[in-house]
Amino acid sequence: MRNRRIMFIGIAILLIFAGFICRLAQIQLFATTSFSRAHVNLITQSITQRTSQFVINNGRGILLDRTGKVKLNDVEQPALVLFPFLKNRKWPVEKLARIINVPAADMTSAIKRAKEAFVFRGQSLKLTKEQMKQINQLHIVGVQALKVRQPSKEWSDSYVLGTTKENPTAIQKLYPDLLKNGNVTTQTPIGVLGMEKAFDPFLLSKNETKLLYHTSASGEPLFDNSVRVSSKANTEYYPLKVKTTLDTAIQKLAEQAAAKHGLKKGGVVILDAVTSDLLSMVSLPQMDAHHPFANGNQMLKAQYPGSVFKIVTAAAAIQNNLVNDEETFNCNLNPYGTGQGERQLGALNFEDSFAQSCNYTFATLANRLMETDDQTLTRFGKALGLTDKVGWTDDVFRLQNFQQFPDEESNVIWAKGADHHDSKAIAQTAIGQLNVRLTPLSVANMMATISRGGEKQSVRSATEVDYNQPSGVKLTTFPKEGLGDSRLESYTILRLQALLRDVVKDKKGTGHALADASYPVAGKSGTAETDKGHTNEWFAGYFPADDPKYAMVVVNLDHHPGDHKTYEIYHDLVDDLHQLDEARHS
Repeated sequence: MRNRRIMFIGIAILLIFAGFICRLAQIQLFATTSFSRAHVNLITQSITQRTSQFVINNGRGILLDRTGKVKLNDVEQPALVLFPFLKNRKWPVEKLARIINVPAADMTSAIKRAKEAFVFRGQSLKLTKEQMKQINQLHIVGVQALKVRQPSKEWSDSYVLGTTKENPTAIQKLYPDLLKNGNVTTQTPIGVLGMEKAFDPFLLSKNETKLLYHTSASGEPLFDNSVRVSSKANTEYYPLKVKTTLDTAIQKLAEQAAAKHGLKKGGVVILDAVTSDLLSMVSLPQMDAHHPFANGNQMLKAQYPGSVFKIVTAAAAIQNNLVNDEETFNCNLNPYGTGQGERQLGALNFEDSFAQSCNYTFATLANRLMETDDQTLTRFGKALGLTDKVGWTDDVFRLQNFQQFPDEESNVIWAKGADHHDSKAIAQTAIGQLNVRLTPLSVANMMATISRGGEKQSVRSATEVDYNQPSGVKLTTFPKEGLGDSRLESYTILRLQALLRDVVKDKKGTGHALADASYPVAGKSGTAETDKGHTNEWFAGYFPADDPKYAMVVVNLDHHPGDHKTYEIYHDLVDDLHQLDEARHS
């Protein structure tokens, strides 16, 4: 019995050792380039553990402005790269300090804090060609002067361009074939927000270039102390270039106007009124690089619109022949007609009710409309592009349902299960309250739609993807596309255009503060109570009113009543865009 037990134990031990040997054989011989479900390249990982490296060029695709000349996400700039093992060596730091005109102590202090290779002083250190030549002639191990790809400062609003992060789980799901073929690794950064996320299939890095030092366990460089360059670059065609619709000059104006008036939460959307192409987008608070998902792009989130939604109610009333020029409404009443309203406006006709934003008028008209068709507000919202997402979406190559605005939320007019026959619910919906939520992007597109006579188009953020060639050979294009067949009648659009212009022209109109702007403005204000007891203040419009070039929305979110930054920002931007246009045409 005892001998049997010993035999079983011996066999178990042999099996365990055999398992260890098989596992070692798998690791060392059979699965060195694709280990485990994560397809880890063990050879690469082994080398990585014995190297000190710095990425010169991450090989990621380039985002260009609408001219195709300005790089928005990254630019190559002269830089001084220092490796952390310098802290344990004697090297002529004083000579280097004299060349770049900085205190030697600044460099030694930065190196002591460093855990990996870094660009000294980032983009604030401006190196000349002569300085770079002198630095490299010193032949200091761990010191390199070269052109390094760094984040561009042309576009500071990060939510529009977005950001990249390492996400092994996502890269395995999105790019299994590229991972298997070794074109990417689980450490390859992918886009997680904004345009970086939307165009990631085109921008994804396959051509990273690095500086490498083989190092010992203590971090000291081995062999001949020389630096190696590792690259798989195929610069004939890659990296790809995405030509966006963004205008850097307009973006700077929008950012400056928002900062000047202290906008804390909210933002600006500016579209080309003719094409609905995105020219500028500002979202505040700005993105925190360490917590990029903390706030999100407020211009792509569905927000309470308030009286901006009265445009939909007005369109339905006009097209259904409910507007009687002789009828007046008691605008001293609240929306339900059961008591006094917050503003005492007296008896107003339809046009004056729109200009002065009378709640009672539009609540009354909406109830009349819904008596005969409880889908009226939804149908007219659809005709103005407010029931579907407005960002460009289509199939591109093997990419089905490719979205240029993947973070765009859906609008809401009626919540699921809402009572379309409740008079109070109808009244609240008609004036943009209750369950109504609209993204600022979709509202800006609605204004562009009205400005060009009712033709609905999706919003583009990019027009084409080009190969990395001077001749600009195109890989693909993103053509203009419509947003469904439903649209308003021409007469309805003409009446809406007149109403929107009166909001600014009428001395009692809610947008009269914009009457003296450099371009004539047509638009609609909106004030909505939010869940937090604060208000959202909107102004949405287009200009010049007689020959529209821009559709613009400015919104101040979750602020205390009485704070009118929205109009101040809007006015400044209309004036600034007028001045910019004159300068460009002079």
